[in-house]
Amino acid sequence: MMRLRQFRMLVAGALPDPAADELFGRADDLCVEVMPAGGDLPVVPSLSSGPTGWVAWVAFDRPAPTLIDAVVSGVRDLDAAGLGIAAVLADDSLVTVETIAERCDRSVAAVLGWELPVPVGPHPRRPVYDWSEVVDRLPAGAGVAPGVDEEATLEAVALTLRVRALAPRLERMTPLRSLL
Repeated sequence: MMRLRQFRMLVAGALPDPAADELFGRADDLCVEVMPAGGDLPVVPSLSSGPTGWVAWVAFDRPAPTLIDAVVSGVRDLDAAGLGIAAVLADDSLVTVETIAERCDRSVAAVLGWELPVPVGPHPRRPVYDWSEVVDRLPAGAGVAPGVDEEATLEAVALTLRVRALAPRLERMTPLRSLL
């Protein structure tokens, strides 16, 4: 069953226009934002040593059977665009109507009939809401559908990416692969 999966990836280094164009050419679910290092971004050594102090994060709203499938396809898109990945993160608390429907196991049409809070800001394709405000206004019986352990999934991807980065410096990868 395909569900909407949301996550973000921090790009290591600058995000030049040709690379951003390549990303948008591969998938239509991307939102690319360039943000100053620091703030609420996680501390990532490769980011703090960058010359500009700016990083890019790429947000994905991707239909996939599982979160891991969605994240791996996002990694492949970034790889194809020639971008290094500094971190994989859970999406923030901003949600779309489609995400609300997924989390509550309801149709988009049903969610559109609910009294939702005021959107938190403009979005180029659709309104965006704060999830905590939505939860406070859910109608009776509109419980949140159970999900996977998102944190464990994203941590596993981050560790895999770290091993991939270390692979050229290792004598052999085969013994490590056998541990999985």
